[in-house]
Amino acid sequence: LPDATPDQIKKAYYNCMKTCHPDLSGNDPETTNFCTFINEVYEVLSDPIQRRVYDDIHGYSLTSINPFVDDSSPKDHVFVDEFSCIGCKNCANVACDVFGIEEDFGRARVYNQCGNPELIQQAIDSCPVDCIHWTSAAQLSLLEDEMRRIERVALMLSGMGSALSDVFRMANTRWEKRQLKFLEQARSRMMKQKGYDKTNSYWDNLRGKPRDYKSSGMES
Repeated sequence: LPDATPDQIKKAYYNCMKTCHPDLSGNDPETTNFCTFINEVYEVLSDPIQRRVYDDIHGYSLTSINPFVDDSSPKDHVFVDEFSCIGCKNCANVACDVFGIEEDFGRARVYNQCGNPELIQQAIDSCPVDCIHWTSAAQLSLLEDEMRRIERVALMLSGMGSALSDVFRMANTRWEKRQLKFLEQARSRMMKQKGYDKTNSYWDNLRGKPRDYKSSGMES
């Protein structure tokens, strides 16, 4: 969770390691890779500075704006919606240093964010199914996280670019649900610490509820 305490993060880390550590999993390659990933995640989340950067990128704070409605961040990262991709290889031919075709699933994927912007734009403009998009760093992080949650199937089995999964909508919805839960938990903690009367107006305004000015002497 966005507001997980250091102790909660450590506990979750140890629980994961109990199931995926190479000594316990028989050195299975996939499990070993997952173990490496968990170590990298824990390294970030256990460091206060890196954790703050991580939360800022994902947009989890009391005053965060949904990255999918925030126009202030530059869209200088590229993302391929693999569920709309038909595996035509056009993008890989236009900007081979950025795009590649994944062997297991037959879809295009971004392998390098530092390619030539003009070639990337050319690949976007010439994509027959519009599955390549410019995104902000925060949007890309959320979209990639959502892609990891969705079961991938071989391109030929999925109906070639059927786009049954709207990854943008799903990532947007997940962010909103997480943010709402984060605000509710933060509100609950503040109410316990300071009392309901002292926090009510602040939280109501934060969530966009209309204030009642009748008791403030402003009513005509």
